[in-house]
Amino acid sequence: MNALEEFVLGIADMEVWNSVLESSDLKSGGVYTSGVNYEDAEIVSLATNLCEKLDIPLVDGLKLFGKYLFGFLLNRGPIELASYPNAQALLENLETVVHTDVKRIHPDAYTPFFVYTPVNENEGELSYSSKRKLCFVAEGLLEGAAEHYGQSVQMTHFECMHDGAQSCKWKVIFS
Repeated sequence: MNALEEFVLGIADMEVWNSVLESSDLKSGGVYTSGVNYEDAEIVSLATNLCEKLDIPLVDGLKLFGKYLFGFLLNRGPIELASYPNAQALLENLETVVHTDVKRIHPDAYTPFFVYTPVNENEGELSYSSKRKLCFVAEGLLEGAAEHYGQSVQMTHFECMHDGAQSCKWKVIFS
């Protein structure tokens, strides 16, 4: 949740953040520390209230946050994030290296599950599954990763957990 607070302070101000906290149903009381798991309902409540306050669609707000989150994780997360030559290499190693490192540092952390299957050097299929169903945050994360590596990315979201699928799937093209 520290990332969400920093995101809000970067695009708005403390008054907006405090207003979002006050209007959200938060078991934790709105006090967050890294490495601790919080109720998923809190994430949904905070995101919904923030997007309402900023007058942006929830899907767009989640993507914006995901894009921001990549830079946040790059600066505070596993060292390996900076060592990959491109977003494709990062995706191919996300589960075996990056998420493994996260679990080593924070054993109780809940990480989503990603599988990237390359079709060729610029194209692939990305599969995402998570009990949180934050696929739009995942899209933003990938946009942030591509931007970090000096790439652009086109994503076609052809299967979605919000429509009853077991996982979300995208056709991904990097350039």
